[in-house]
Amino acid sequence: MDQKMYETFAESLLNTHQTPGAIISLNNQRYEQTFGYRDQENLLPVTPDTMFGIGSIAKAMTCIAVLQLQEAGELSIHDTIKTYIPEVTFQGSNDITLHHLMTHSSGIPPLNTLFYANKQSMERDGSFDLQIKLGAPLDREQDSIDTYDDLINHLNTIPFNLLDRPGRSFSYSNDGYALLGTIIERLSGQPYERYIETNIFQPLDMKNSFFNPDRLDHRAARLYIVDPTADTPVVEHSPEWWDAPAMWAAGYVKSTANDMLRFGDVFLNDGNGILTPESLDALTSQHIEVEPGLHYGYGVIVMPDFFGTTLIEHGGSIKGVTAHFGVLPDRDMAAICLTNIAGAPAESLLKGAVQSEMGIEPDKAAIKYEDYELTEAERHAIIGTYQSNEGQTIKVYEKNAAIFVGYLGTEIPTRSVGSRAVTIAMHGTEYLLQFTENRLHFGFRQLMKSENE
Repeated sequence: MDQKMYETFAESLLNTHQTPGAIISLNNQRYEQTFGYRDQENLLPVTPDTMFGIGSIAKAMTCIAVLQLQEAGELSIHDTIKTYIPEVTFQGSNDITLHHLMTHSSGIPPLNTLFYANKQSMERDGSFDLQIKLGAPLDREQDSIDTYDDLINHLNTIPFNLLDRPGRSFSYSNDGYALLGTIIERLSGQPYERYIETNIFQPLDMKNSFFNPDRLDHRAARLYIVDPTADTPVVEHSPEWWDAPAMWAAGYVKSTANDMLRFGDVFLNDGNGILTPESLDALTSQHIEVEPGLHYGYGVIVMPDFFGTTLIEHGGSIKGVTAHFGVLPDRDMAAICLTNIAGAPAESLLKGAVQSEMGIEPDKAAIKYEDYELTEAERHAIIGTYQSNEGQTIKVYEKNAAIFVGYLGTEIPTRSVGSRAVTIAMHGTEYLLQFTENRLHFGFRQLMKSENE
């Protein structure tokens, strides 16, 4: 690895995106580097044992638990969810299987459930009202979702239509993973978090990995945010970890770089004793296309052509957290990037390190999109406001015969790459936006076009 070239690349990204602290680590002592501070105010540096959130990287752990229970004969991933949660009644639930939940192909649209599951901690830091101010479809008076029963009742009572027949199309759903947590708890006879700690963390010697924020100690990274309402964006410490026990299965693990490399051994060593090779193959198979060149397995994204090899990866983001995890089985390589602010360029940092180790420029893209000149009719067809009940609002508009995207108060220029596709640069990565009829596929989710447009 050309460390000087990579670290120049990394420091430029971190400075551009105002990232207080980060660690990038590759297994087998290939490379490890810390940047900045776990505690910026007290100038405490990041170390390999600094505790960070990992966000949705934990979805792979939930899927490993489901596959373990299948190995034990407790369930089949092709059973419907009503087999194990008979009280679910929301539209389409009769046809949704565990496989559909694990692959985000259930048809459940983006919902605001996660906000209500986080409500108690968001009220303590003032961010629940802030989300309402920013346009998230939330009701101050609605009760928080604190248990699996609360979650099931919420899904049964709120009005929503499935995006598609189960199994047909991909749209990321934290709610689906929360339902998997319910099933794991019921069939194992123990709390979800205890099952994960007993059957994944302990056998992998992940001694510094857990769910409950009360277990954080002096080694934990402080959480940082950028106030989206400020005229000048300033990074500031925000002391409250968002916590949602009813949604722990969707991504609330706290861990360290050292522990996450141990987790990588599951993918590199035929399951490493916690999964059979057959279950590992199921975990990492290409079950459904996310977008061209990317597929979803069970809790992991599979890129079959990452510069001639397969990359298995997943990211995670929530308040004070941006993380990215990856393994390249053919190269016996695992990698982790952890940071302590949302919106950090963790994916670019991780891929840059992996590419540098492979002798490839750190800023080179594995998936390339060719330029395409949109016609006037094609531009008109994609213009509009696209929204989800998860709080996302994306405005696509034309200015000077070019297409721009308005997102999180920022005007972002696009690059046209197809008759119904553009890309934007964000967090150091080029992201694809695909338009189909009245929908926008962005951020792994399907957003609906406003009906009055």
